[in-house]
Amino acid sequence: MGISDREKLVLNAIVNYYLTFGDTIGSRTLVKKYGIELSSATIRNVMADLEDMGFIGKTHTSSGRIPTDKGYRYYLNELLKVERLSQQERESIEGFYEERIGELDKLLETTSSLLSKLTSYAGIAVEPRIVDSEIHRVELIHIDEYLVMAIIIMKDRRVKTKKIHLINPLSEKELGSIAKELNERIQYEHLTVKEIEEFILGGDMIQSSETSMEDLNRFFIDNVTSMFKERDVDSASEVLDFLSEKKDIRQMFERLIQKRENIGQGVQVIFGDELGIKELEDYSFVYSLYQLGGAQGIIGVIGPKRMAYSKTVGLLDCVTKEVNRAIDRIEKKEVKK
Repeated sequence: MGISDREKLVLNAIVNYYLTFGDTIGSRTLVKKYGIELSSATIRNVMADLEDMGFIGKTHTSSGRIPTDKGYRYYLNELLKVERLSQQERESIEGFYEERIGELDKLLETTSSLLSKLTSYAGIAVEPRIVDSEIHRVELIHIDEYLVMAIIIMKDRRVKTKKIHLINPLSEKELGSIAKELNERIQYEHLTVKEIEEFILGGDMIQSSETSMEDLNRFFIDNVTSMFKERDVDSASEVLDFLSEKKDIRQMFERLIQKRENIGQGVQVIFGDELGIKELEDYSFVYSLYQLGGAQGIIGVIGPKRMAYSKTVGLLDCVTKEVNRAIDRIEKKEVKK
């Protein structure tokens, strides 16, 4: 069963009112505030139909209505009108990135901070998964006979390090031979990070006591406390515990990228419960992907479901374009060196 234009009009007004004021709305207020040219009786009938379809619901304290998750999702997919940024806002964001051409880590860290300042929500920036990137070279540094430092240089110019503890002693000369063979294989076989790790850790000679190289992609989150306004202490504690686990965060972002492959490009909105994450079920994540080499990273914000989506989506779209431009400038600058 489809939704009529009249039902879309009323649903859009109900969602907008709730996002702005955080309160229920009745038929009389809809007529007065939004100038809907329908009688209160007609609007009540439309609201009843929307409720039957699961787009809106009542609260126990009022006869007014608020949007359900289904109503939110329809609004985001079909009704949302992205707010255009002013020229001053665009120029401010562009100027921010023109002054910050440098390393990727610094770019992402400042992006998470900027998104938080622009939206008043928690800003997030995540590196592409290292396992998705091509390897340029590996250097193995002999610390002592039982300890080696592996330095992974990616083709996108990221550098990752990992300590490797040896079961049996290994001389500096022997390590050099391993590094030479490994880099020859990289040149001709285009090994992934996972395959390199397996090569380094293969046999009885080497054993790693560190985390997997898959865990080395970094992420930045700024202004987490903004997520907990009007939330109880227990709820805030559960979210903080979740966000403190890097493995959980990485898996969440991997799921987002996998979902993104199926739903197209542009800024996306996903609810915590759509990811199956209990701790984030009352929150929304507005995010976009940026490109680094052949891999994709994520930037976005986490905030309450009652979020200013129209403004937030417009801001994130602009920031994503500037991040991609900044990365392009960084890559061109590195090539000239």
